[in-house]
Amino acid sequence: MKKIFFITVFFFIFALNLYSKDLNEIEEYKAILDVEGDIRASMYVSMVRENEGTWKLNSVIKKFGITFRKETAVFKLTKDRIIPLSWKRRGEAEVKFDWDKNELLFKEKKKKGTLDLMQDVLGPATAQIKLRLDLRNYELSLLPKTLEYYVYFKGAIKKRIFKINGFETINTPLGEFETIKVTREREADQSREQIFWLAPDLDFSIVQILNDDGKMRVKIKLKEVKSFY
Repeated sequence: MKKIFFITVFFFIFALNLYSKDLNEIEEYKAILDVEGDIRASMYVSMVRENEGTWKLNSVIKKFGITFRKETAVFKLTKDRIIPLSWKRRGEAEVKFDWDKNELLFKEKKKKGTLDLMQDVLGPATAQIKLRLDLRNYELSLLPKTLEYYVYFKGAIKKRIFKINGFETINTPLGEFETIKVTREREADQSREQIFWLAPDLDFSIVQILNDDGKMRVKIKLKEVKSFY
């Protein structure tokens, strides 16, 4: 599987747990996702509070009962901001955000480096969360045409542009939802495609993702969410 696929799907389920709550009042949970298309697999995600304001997400991808991918992210939540602290893909990549020194330290296999941090830079997995939190601040009749963020990915901080494409009804294992369709813009010479569907009835949570890197096309749908309590 391609790295970008796992980075994309790792944390999209997290948005559901923010439904109709202040960021400081979210609950611990676990979830199961179906991966369909050129591959078939199951994804298991859990989120736990480490201490006040700091959270850890773990994601495990399993196929035929065998774990072959694990990722972890640690981040802080304030009333109106997501602050990434670290992100790790076991055996492949590790990123640390030092906000005191405004430095980002990364290791991508044999490549190591340091980047200057600017305020509101997001980690590999938190751009989708920010997208959802921003969209819920708009009236449905006054949605923006695009939203832009600066995101770390593969040794660099780059701008990501998300285009708002109107409304679409989709079916998931949890039922049918009227959603906002959002496409990540690519360069003209890129064949890749990435689409998110956010459900206003679930407080703009992302309930489905399509990812096509030019070699593999997959669709990820939320199947089940359970509280730890």
